[in-house]
Amino acid sequence: MSPRALWLALLASGAAQADILINESDADTPSTDVAEFIELYNGGSGVESLTGLSLVFFNGSNDSSYFSLSLDGYETGEDGYFVVCGDAAQVAGCDLDVSPDSNLIQNGADAVALYRASATAFPNGTAVTTENLVDAVVYDTNDSDDTGLLPLLASGEPQLNEDMNSAKDTQSLQRCSGAARETNGWSAAAPTPGGANACDIVPEPLIGSCGDPATGIHAIQGNILDVNADASPLLGSLQVVEAIVVADLQGGPLANGDSSYQYSGYWLQQADHEVDNDDMTSEGIFVYDYRSNVSVGDRVRLMANVSEYNQVTQLSQVADYIVCAQNQALPESTSLSLPVTSLTEWEALEGMRVHATAPLVVSDLYGTGYGLGNYGQFVVSSRLHFQGTEIALPGSEVALAANAQRTLDALLIDDGVSASYPEFIPFPDETGLRADNPLRIGDEVAQLSGVMHAYRNNFMVIPAEITIDPVNPRTLSPQVAVDADLVIAGMNVLNYFNGDGMGGGFPTSRGAPTADALEIQGAKIVAALTAINADVIGLMEIENDGYGEYSAIRQLVAELNAQQLPGDEYSVVVPAAEILGSDEIAVGLIYRAERVTPVGQARVLSSDNSPLDEQGKPLFDDTRNRPALIQTFAVNGSEITLAVNHLKSKGSACGEENEGADGQGNCNNNRTRAAQALVGYLADDARVLVLGDLNAYSQEDPMQVFYAAGFSNLKYSPASTEAQPFSYSYSGLLGSLDHALASSDLTADVVSVDAWHINSVEDSLMDYLTEENGQPYSSVDHYAQPDAYRSSDHDPIVVGLKMVPENTAPVQVEDIPAIEISRRNQSYQLDLTPYFDDADNDELGYTLMNSSAPAQVTEGGLVQVYSDRDLMNQLPLTLLIEISDGQSVITAQVQVEDSHRPVWSDVINWLINLFSRWFNV
Repeated sequence: MSPRALWLALLASGAAQADILINESDADTPSTDVAEFIELYNGGSGVESLTGLSLVFFNGSNDSSYFSLSLDGYETGEDGYFVVCGDAAQVAGCDLDVSPDSNLIQNGADAVALYRASATAFPNGTAVTTENLVDAVVYDTNDSDDTGLLPLLASGEPQLNEDMNSAKDTQSLQRCSGAARETNGWSAAAPTPGGANACDIVPEPLIGSCGDPATGIHAIQGNILDVNADASPLLGSLQVVEAIVVADLQGGPLANGDSSYQYSGYWLQQADHEVDNDDMTSEGIFVYDYRSNVSVGDRVRLMANVSEYNQVTQLSQVADYIVCAQNQALPESTSLSLPVTSLTEWEALEGMRVHATAPLVVSDLYGTGYGLGNYGQFVVSSRLHFQGTEIALPGSEVALAANAQRTLDALLIDDGVSASYPEFIPFPDETGLRADNPLRIGDEVAQLSGVMHAYRNNFMVIPAEITIDPVNPRTLSPQVAVDADLVIAGMNVLNYFNGDGMGGGFPTSRGAPTADALEIQGAKIVAALTAINADVIGLMEIENDGYGEYSAIRQLVAELNAQQLPGDEYSVVVPAAEILGSDEIAVGLIYRAERVTPVGQARVLSSDNSPLDEQGKPLFDDTRNRPALIQTFAVNGSEITLAVNHLKSKGSACGEENEGADGQGNCNNNRTRAAQALVGYLADDARVLVLGDLNAYSQEDPMQVFYAAGFSNLKYSPASTEAQPFSYSYSGLLGSLDHALASSDLTADVVSVDAWHINSVEDSLMDYLTEENGQPYSSVDHYAQPDAYRSSDHDPIVVGLKMVPENTAPVQVEDIPAIEISRRNQSYQLDLTPYFDDADNDELGYTLMNSSAPAQVTEGGLVQVYSDRDLMNQLPLTLLIEISDGQSVITAQVQVEDSHRPVWSDVINWLINLFSRWFNV
């Protein structure tokens, strides 16, 4: 039926004057949209007044009006048309030229509506309403449906896409059938303002019959050699395909029962017997259509346009489809393994069923910029990946290869919903992500199958089946050696700012935007510090507002002390300077006075007292590095000096030559000079522990300065709790920015070092910010709990030490008597222990030094000799004994002497005694 015949039929049915309708809309034209227009039509019934009617334009971004136009005093032409445009010079047949000339009508998702009401009833910002509504069109240019605008249409009527033929700039939307507020009968064709719509010349698409020849999906996908040039060779053409539905995400319920648009489409894959012989051409494709009554296992014949959306080849603007058969066997799933040698391997699987052949590890929660909280996605790899300069020297082949290796060993897992900020995230299991059910870096994806999809060059699997094993669970506290008698920790507190300290003063320049946010931030930090249970704690990123009653550090310590047992409360180290440098944040130091005692005034390393370079300039630049806070403590009869630091970040540049070119990030020279300053400043201190966020990975130049000065990286020492330590995750690469470095005279006292992974492996959704307490961007985030997890973005470093006082050497307290040999072939013993003492009560060990002597000395100090001929021939004999307490050694001598008489003398004495008895002499 022609448009005019349609209108005449409507008039004959009694529609009469209600049938002035929106007949054509062109919201997207070439260049700066100077040829946009709206056409009204009364069916060709001649001149008709438009008085009492108004056009209202609605913006889909907020579902409210942005422009209204009164039609009072205007009328249709003799042929029944009335055209409103922005520039009559660009639109033939324009009856009313209004401002502006360009961009009069927004491109969508938006709407235009015709009301029988005054335009003054629709000031800008008026909400969508159907009161006095005559007709409406809701349209877009490849945008998602706007549920706030769709009520303008009759129930079940679709939002129109001006780009349905992939020609949005050169085609308009035109009514070919349907009554007021109905859009099913609209099409897109070359604009016809003020004239008959082009409905009669639109060719009827011929989809053919099931089994007829069709285009292979592999021909649409093509053999792609470059993922940055991956458009279909058939882009923009209308094609007929026949394949099997392998995934259906047109919209429906999620695992938690919520309704979702999901991906507003489904995936087709060629049957196994219909594939080509090229492994580099995909046999699957996404169909952007949410109106098709199809299900997984259906064999579908479909006619649609080949288009690209964010580098994904897809079929869109479905012209027709036929379900040829149901419950068909699905095409065989293709195995995938990581890493790949090129991203073209993923491109060749786009849209196809895939499955993992081996377990994968959760390697990142935000590596592509589209993480759990943004799009319900996370990254899996064959292994965890580390920053190149964490594991190798800057510029080395190993360091340079690290980023490239990670790129080829990263695959996104998607939640099956394309919309951002999901309310329900179906990981790590079907019950969904919760504060007490986290997904953590290091967890294992034991089983995975689904369809391969992509967003630009970020390839992803939308799972049909997935099993995630929490093999990296949360722990309640860090690992500390049981024999540690002193625990020192360093923790970044993520811009802890407390407003005015009295509940007001929010928002501040950093940190919590509201008092409610600060409350949960403080609770999380306190939970972490309480579990760490350290005797001394270095703090980074705390507000630099001094040490007064209302300062940030005083408030944090007060909240922390409220959770401590009597005697375990913390005190604040207060340096002479009220403010540490000029930065908004500073380092801090707190300690348990019952465990350690400060020795002397705290020191501060800044530009003012920094060691100088060869040109006489300070090595330490406190305009970029936060001044270091240094305090010596007495503990267990010994002393230890702690230096807390927070060096310049890798973010903003410092203007250095070839800055960042070697993979060490911005300001590497600045940090290296700061390290040199610290080494020089601390040169005369003994038993030093350098602690804090040095913003340098373990093999970078600043770290080499410490190593050259004799400092040991304790996280790589035998006392470390992990073979490959880390404290931070960035772009899918783990590394250590937070360090504990011990001078050579302190290393032996370290019994454990642990990076407690409560932050780096957790998603940012778990931090203190929520929608309710002032999160500054749009999201769905209700996860924060007053626990230790994601209390910061850096992991705390916890060092256990066994502080042994300086050793006192053993001493000899009495003269050692000689061992007198009075008879042959007898054993003689001498216990040495009464003759030696050790003030430290160390267990003493005894060793015979002249090992050739015919004697033995037990470890416990028992000297043993046997008066055989060998011994008798060496008498008198001096035994040299070494006595050790394990650290100090002394020596002593034991004399072995001959005191027995010869045999002939014994015989004579016997005869004399016998003679005396006989003769009574």
